[in-house]
Amino acid sequence: MSRLNVAILWHMHQPCYREPDSRVFRLPWTRLHGLKDYLDMPALALRQPGLKLTFNLVPALLEQLEAYADGSATDQHLELSRRSPEDLAEGERSFLLQEFFMANWENMIRPHPRYWELLNKRGLYFHPSELPALARRFSVQDLMDLQVWFNLAWTDPAHLDNDPALAGLASKGRGFTGEDKALLLERQNVILSSVVPMYRRAMESGAAELCTSPFHHPILPLLCDSDVARECMPQAELPSRFSYPGDAKGQVRRALDFMESRFGSRPRGLWPSEGSVSREVVEMAGGEGLEWLATDEGILERSLGRPLRSNLEPSDPGSLYRPYRLEGRGPEIFFRDRMLSDLIGFTYASWKPGEAAADLVGRLERIADSLGAGAGGRIVPIILDGENAWESYQDDGRGFLESLYQRLCQSAKLETCTFSRFLESGHETGTLGRLHPGSWINGDFGVWIGEKEDNRAWELLLGARRTLEAAAGKLDRETLLEAEEEISIAEGSDWCWWYGGNFDSEHLAQFDRLFRSHVLQVYRLLGKAPPEAALVPIITAASSERLINEPIDVISPLVDGRSTDFFEWAGAGKLDTSIQGGTMHRSQSLIRTVYYGFDNQRLYLRLDPAFEIASSDYPELNVLVDFIKPAARQISFHAFKGRTEGEGPLWAFDRLIEISIPFAEIGAGPSETVYFFVRIRNDSLELEKHPGIQAIKVTVPDEKYILQNWQA
Repeated sequence: MSRLNVAILWHMHQPCYREPDSRVFRLPWTRLHGLKDYLDMPALALRQPGLKLTFNLVPALLEQLEAYADGSATDQHLELSRRSPEDLAEGERSFLLQEFFMANWENMIRPHPRYWELLNKRGLYFHPSELPALARRFSVQDLMDLQVWFNLAWTDPAHLDNDPALAGLASKGRGFTGEDKALLLERQNVILSSVVPMYRRAMESGAAELCTSPFHHPILPLLCDSDVARECMPQAELPSRFSYPGDAKGQVRRALDFMESRFGSRPRGLWPSEGSVSREVVEMAGGEGLEWLATDEGILERSLGRPLRSNLEPSDPGSLYRPYRLEGRGPEIFFRDRMLSDLIGFTYASWKPGEAAADLVGRLERIADSLGAGAGGRIVPIILDGENAWESYQDDGRGFLESLYQRLCQSAKLETCTFSRFLESGHETGTLGRLHPGSWINGDFGVWIGEKEDNRAWELLLGARRTLEAAAGKLDRETLLEAEEEISIAEGSDWCWWYGGNFDSEHLAQFDRLFRSHVLQVYRLLGKAPPEAALVPIITAASSERLINEPIDVISPLVDGRSTDFFEWAGAGKLDTSIQGGTMHRSQSLIRTVYYGFDNQRLYLRLDPAFEIASSDYPELNVLVDFIKPAARQISFHAFKGRTEGEGPLWAFDRLIEISIPFAEIGAGPSETVYFFVRIRNDSLELEKHPGIQAIKVTVPDEKYILQNWQA
């Protein structure tokens, strides 16, 4: 039996964090992921004989890694790591307490007793106004240990295992000295300097194919013509038309040139930023000599005009698992398996590593069985973020990846391959009469255009681009190139990722400032006054506190699975699940909104589905309320249509889901704080968790609280 081809693509990307005219990067994510992810991912591939992977490297990321390695770049977090704790000013100490616990608490802080101790000393939850007082509680030694542990926790476990000096620091655990810290920061430079050579080694050994994205990761279809969004978002309110296809082509060509200069050969494939495609982008890719590009299965479904899944499983594997050409010509287009990609990105982190790997390989083998003798000419693309998911895994995902790679290579039904290697083999190519324009998120461009904040950003970008266009003939070459670079950075997708309310971050203001700083720099280089709008934050204080709206009053709704009366949930807190905290996005959510509230006896939850949930589609659907405090406890409800009655936990599901849990059931008394998540599972498969990162917090009301609210 011929084996089914499995092509895994890990996408590596960070936006340009550099301030104009500065060597300082505003945020440290390039350096931190360089220490934790970018080196070990190709190293893992090399350790498994016979494994073939694809790595998508965005040039803007590699350029920043090189700047760190040669010492021409730094960031505020690195500079404050270098400083002696006794020399830190009050504001700098507060900065450490706010920023140096930026890591997954469960997997990157709790395993290290001293780091966990310091986090609890600061407090898990606090108001920024409390930071100066909290900082005064930290001794010089506390701050030294915090500086070391922040940098050590962001160092890949493999480095801690293989480098005796780093292993010694981890073993020491506390009481670090300036010499310890200097050693750690010196080792960081060695790691960062090794990243690009490691990818070159993986490529030259045949273990990996290297592909790329446009240089600063723009949404190519929108650069070509922002009005293309009308085709997939007909009701959207769009900004003034932005149409600079030359910019799009320039970002692609520059990326290919950069990759060739670093790795000695030109990439054959392209992952268009965010899987964003259109007819014009495909034709442009072909014109640049690219042989393949990839996007999401949702684009294929919309292009074919029919669904390709039923009950979450592939209903037409013959159509899904092959590449296509648009009208029979140009580069071949691969469509990623959304389900398998999302399982790695969002679900398997909570599983035991071996069980997760076995489940994924089992799913792939069932696909191979469904394709029968033709499996050898088919391909399952698994494409996802290669850096951010691993914080949610134990041991940085190493156990899962090692088990997955080993099982894939041992399977008699599967064969790992690169995309270009697959094109060299005998395979079937489908033909598309049309290509639906859109991205891997919802099959449209709604994350990046159409919301008020997004549109403001596009108007600022368009104004700067037109100003440069008008002045270009009067500029010397150096100034022209500098201004074009600032435009290219501002065209990147990451700024509008954070605009518009789709995602949340503690650093929204920094992203906003960075985008506008690059727009403003264009005007400075041209010697022209910028528009006032570029000086005003796009993200306001109100819009930056939007992930969770807290309750404003006690509630006691009837638990019947219906919105019986507007006022029964009027005082509740609200979590909009479409606003996600972080840099990753799940393709589809079952739950659109979570409401929560309480009276003096019970906690109440209301889950509004994003669409009608049929029990036949999810026969083993369960809702778990996962309490973290005051004690670890899970209360599970099978998602049947109907309702329960009694004195204990109550459930009702009709048009929506309502839940009621006595505080006594979880051992929470008056004035005690309760932290919890809501998890949605189908059998043992976790489909989603809300919120994604920080737990919902409520305080059980006491008599004083009830009296105050009753009087009001």
